[in-house]
Amino acid sequence: MSRSSALLEDATGIRMALQRLCLAGARLEVAFKAQRSAYPILTEDGERFAFRMSHEDSAAWGMKPGENLAVKLKDRGLEYDCVVAFAGQEVLDGVEACLATIPRVLRRSDMHRLADFIPDRPPSQAHAATFTNTRNAIIDGTVQSFGEEGLELVLRNTKQDIRELLRMGEESLLDVPLEGNLRLRATTTVAYFGDNLVGLRFTKQADPKMLDQYRTWIQDQQLLQAQQDKEEFTPRGFQEATARINRAAALPTLKLIVDREPLILLLTEKEDFARRLGEALSRKFGLASLDHIKGPVKTQLGEAGGDGGWGRVRMVLIHNQLRLASPLELCRQLVEQEGCPVPVILLGTEEEEAKKRHHAVAAGGVDYVVVEPFKILGILRKLDETLQLFEGG
Repeated sequence: MSRSSALLEDATGIRMALQRLCLAGARLEVAFKAQRSAYPILTEDGERFAFRMSHEDSAAWGMKPGENLAVKLKDRGLEYDCVVAFAGQEVLDGVEACLATIPRVLRRSDMHRLADFIPDRPPSQAHAATFTNTRNAIIDGTVQSFGEEGLELVLRNTKQDIRELLRMGEESLLDVPLEGNLRLRATTTVAYFGDNLVGLRFTKQADPKMLDQYRTWIQDQQLLQAQQDKEEFTPRGFQEATARINRAAALPTLKLIVDREPLILLLTEKEDFARRLGEALSRKFGLASLDHIKGPVKTQLGEAGGDGGWGRVRMVLIHNQLRLASPLELCRQLVEQEGCPVPVILLGTEEEEAKKRHHAVAAGGVDYVVVEPFKILGILRKLDETLQLFEGG
């Protein structure tokens, strides 16, 4: 989609985007009236797509076939909005799911960004960049996205405070190796920045010939990526996500983040959250992380589980970000099917905390703990109290 259009209306292009999201196990933000939540997309068949949502949740939302849902998705770093029609419920390979019609249009919701092209497989040199501030300090960056009117970069040194380096509207000299002997050297101004991201817009003083070469390079890269997309596209529809994942690789293995006792097991698809929690708990607890896809949890614990049981694990935490299953259903699986002998706690946002705690307890968990926002003292206290209560009993 070019910078001149905020819409993606090509039916095949939309299906390609949905199939990429299926393969990545990505989440869609789905809204219906006052309800809003994120669910993993599972499959698409050219007429409908499915996302992971329990029948209990969909009943609570009160959706009826034919009613419109607002959906937000993120494909290749670009954000889109669309409207789809709810098409009922099904059970796909044992997974409760909601069906919706394929959107006719995807509308970019982040057109303010200098981002027209974000490559799946960036050229070997294209990610590296340097730029300056008005004090002539040289800043190392990584190109996050390429735009016809500028670029987005993140700082290579994540410990640097971007607010101390740059100011809005400040001029900068940009140098980016693109491919082979092709380089982009241009004068820019700071258009926007975030915690670790900066958007640099080309100025009128930038060399027009160099910008033409750069824009031609973008177009060539887009054509190459489009050809790759065609080769990977499945016209008959994407099969259920678990089958594709299992064909591509074995089930994920347990990762020992902090090796100490007592050991807590975290079920999450977010590696960055697991590392952050491990650092926060490391003085008092050990932490192991598992990106659970399917099957019994205790059989995937390896040495931490001992002889096929729960072994060293003294507590299980279920994050609200899972690849396929819902936190509540995974909790029921642990308690009812696997007979988990240790306390199970669900983790998530502070929105409707009391309601989520009630649902967690109803599913067999012992509590619901807010981790968004991340308040380490409160989390530590809650985990410590729970462990003492169960081990003391």
